[in-house]
Amino acid sequence: MKNSRMRFYLLPLFLMVIYGSATYAFQTNVSLLQKDTAIINDWYTDAFLSMKDDLKKSDDFINKAWKMSIDIAYEKGVSDGYYYTGCVYEQKGAMNVASRYFEKAISLYVQGQFLDNLPDCYRRLGEIYMNQGRNYTALLNFLNGLHVAEDQRDYVNQIELSIQLANYHNRVSKDYDGAISVLNNAEKLANKQIYLSAFGPIYLQYGISYCRQRNYEQARYYVRKAKQEFDVTSSPDNHLKALFVEGEIYEKLLDGEQLFAVLNQAKPLLDSIVNDSLETTYGLLRAKALYQTGDYNAALAACEELNTKLADQKREDDQYLIFALQFKILYALRDFRKADQLFNDYEYTRDSLYTAQYIGQGIEMSENYKLDKFKRQILEQELKLSNSIYQRYGFIAGIAVLLIILGILYFHFREKDKLAHREVIKNSEISVQNEILKQTNRHNELLMREIHHRVKNNLQIINSLLSLQARKTTNREVVEMMKESRSRINSIALIHNKLYQQQSLNKLNIQDYIEQLGVHLLSIYNNNKNVRIHVDTGEVTLDIDIAIPVGLILTELITNSLKYAFVEREDGEIYIHVKHNGENDYELIFKDNGIGIPEAKLNQNNDTLGFRLIHSLTKQLAGIIHYTFGEFSLYNIRFKG
Repeated sequence: MKNSRMRFYLLPLFLMVIYGSATYAFQTNVSLLQKDTAIINDWYTDAFLSMKDDLKKSDDFINKAWKMSIDIAYEKGVSDGYYYTGCVYEQKGAMNVASRYFEKAISLYVQGQFLDNLPDCYRRLGEIYMNQGRNYTALLNFLNGLHVAEDQRDYVNQIELSIQLANYHNRVSKDYDGAISVLNNAEKLANKQIYLSAFGPIYLQYGISYCRQRNYEQARYYVRKAKQEFDVTSSPDNHLKALFVEGEIYEKLLDGEQLFAVLNQAKPLLDSIVNDSLETTYGLLRAKALYQTGDYNAALAACEELNTKLADQKREDDQYLIFALQFKILYALRDFRKADQLFNDYEYTRDSLYTAQYIGQGIEMSENYKLDKFKRQILEQELKLSNSIYQRYGFIAGIAVLLIILGILYFHFREKDKLAHREVIKNSEISVQNEILKQTNRHNELLMREIHHRVKNNLQIINSLLSLQARKTTNREVVEMMKESRSRINSIALIHNKLYQQQSLNKLNIQDYIEQLGVHLLSIYNNNKNVRIHVDTGEVTLDIDIAIPVGLILTELITNSLKYAFVEREDGEIYIHVKHNGENDYELIFKDNGIGIPEAKLNQNNDTLGFRLIHSLTKQLAGIIHYTFGEFSLYNIRFKG
């Protein structure tokens, strides 16, 4: 009886010790993870702060933080790695490379709902697209970034994106009233949040808008305020832009002396930086100032120098302004012949698409001229033969024969001209229809991209709902089922995302898709193990109807390997190979160097949901699946395309 009482008192004490140990271990792991993520975030912050002064130092910080994020499966850190690397390449001037990193960063930010850097990423990518002439895509990025910033109450990025949107209206859409409306909201928000560094760019865009609207008093007012905000030493580029807008105002007011004064202020700043666009603007304003002050020869030489610089650059707007100034200078010099020749050259270049329709008219005029010439020759012969009756008879007979021939030729050429005219009309109609079809195709393609984008977003919403649902249960089996369902949904969403991003809407290059799928599954299941996934698909592309079942099969196989193949091991290798086996036949080889599935358990495993899903999808693809285990655990799946 005494021993039973002793056991009764010791049991609660034993349970309390176990509970305390488990709680301590869990809190220790959580605290270590929080410490690692804090270090990663600090490295990224240091990289961003040192980006303007020391790119190598910044690059080192990013690489360390990125590697550590992958090692501990810190998804936000992996996404930030793409964003900050894009910033580095943007600072280096490699805009094409930077745009690819920003695109991947946006995809991962949206997928993981990491919204801190997303508005700025949209803004930077939009600026790159606008400078590349991809204006519609740039506008979409600005609007998407502004939407996210407003939802997050990120006032700084709201203001920065509003400034870029106003810049878009001033440069591309020419909607100056729209630009002023956007700037009004940005100015109010900047005053409310006391965001002082935004006032200079806001006032500069105000100046551009009012200058283009020919409200020069308002434009000068805002340009003066912009110059007061811009510090010459810290932002010479912006100070130069403000001076150039002021110079444009004086050029519109025909005040050459004031324009020269502005250019004299700008010259020292221009010599301290390297910017081709600002140098071109300076050269054009200088040429206009020379013209307005009457130094026409110097102005003409300045225009020719600018044309030489822009010969290899696609700067149609600047070249048109230079042409217009050259034309005015030549007329001021009374060199009408050269001015007309310049104008004719411009007209010829602009109207080259319409020259074909005048070829038919030239041929018709040439034939009429030949016919008139022939008639004049006949009349001359008639006059020469009028002295003799016999000659007259012969002449009459000859005329009759010639008239018959001419009649035949006339009707022949008339019918030929009618046919040619009808053909020209038909070709014109066909060209119009082709253009309409092209526009319709572009519209349909845009709609298809939007559908893929929305399907991807809806799948991500389902994924998020499953994640929220999983947090409300402590049942590990339910949580595991939710995790597997999320992985399957993610594999489908990833396909729609790839189709939305790439050029082709019906063919998916699966190399990049499988790599991203592997990265995602590693971030969920690798449990700090060093597992590497090797993908080799060559140039294999799949239709979306084939790619989705293949993606689900790979999701199940990779998940199974990560969960069970590398038990009691710290590293492992997974190999995925997809190849053609004929025109419409494909072969998928999946193998890992894990522990494999014993034959005794193979049939038992085939009854699980994952393996039943693999077999069902293989049948859907009219394929066969074969499993072997030797040096590697290998699945060989052959299916039809």
